[in-house]
Amino acid sequence: MTIIMLMLVSSLTYSVEDPDKSMVLYLSFDQLNGKKVEDHSKYGNHGETAGKPKLVEGKFGKCLEFNGKSDWVVVPHHKTLCVEEQVTVMAWIKTERFTDPATRWQGILAKSNATRSYSFYTTSDAGGALHFSAAGGSVSNKIKLNEWQHVVAQMTEKGQHQYYINGENGGGGGGGVLPGEKDVDDVLVGKTHEGTREFLGLIDEVRIWNRELSQKEVKEHMNMGYDELFPVDPRQRLTTTWGALKKL
Repeated sequence: MTIIMLMLVSSLTYSVEDPDKSMVLYLSFDQLNGKKVEDHSKYGNHGETAGKPKLVEGKFGKCLEFNGKSDWVVVPHHKTLCVEEQVTVMAWIKTERFTDPATRWQGILAKSNATRSYSFYTTSDAGGALHFSAAGGSVSNKIKLNEWQHVVAQMTEKGQHQYYINGENGGGGGGGVLPGEKDVDDVLVGKTHEGTREFLGLIDEVRIWNRELSQKEVKEHMNMGYDELFPVDPRQRLTTTWGALKKL
């Protein structure tokens, strides 16, 4: 009996643990608890809203609507959000503009400015594109306004930037050395650290990894919201399994 229980506990520990330890942030924006925004990664990097972004229908479930002036999300700095060699940032966005009124950029998400772990923008450059600053800067292929776009930027294993737009190769370039734990700034969603560049429109399914994802992985994540990624709530699975253990 003891051996059986130990085997079940071992299986339980594996089943409820997020196997992708490289995912350091996942904000689905499916609900708000006051100002709290829940992080679904194993690290619990929960954030808070600034201003009054609206909870509206999103690409998967709900999302946040930002007013382009005073709305954003702040995720407090933690060393798990730092990136040493590789990074992938991902989101669904829908916006009617490429820039804020004062600059050529509009912030999707960012961690720091001067040390540039990852700052991800829409930009008027190249006729409307994505801009990624991570130990250097680069511009993607064109993106579209007023419709949902799945956008990804990476620092790859080779030290270069790579973009994916709606799961397809969106160009690349740039690169450099990431700052790691030297970057102690918060993560912002809906703006960057330059003081302006607030996002106007909808942002959904923000995800960050401390590694490069393959194009296959990008496409898989593009097509999955929280319910698809976690078809069984790990906490419910834990309760059910412990209930079974008690009956032995």
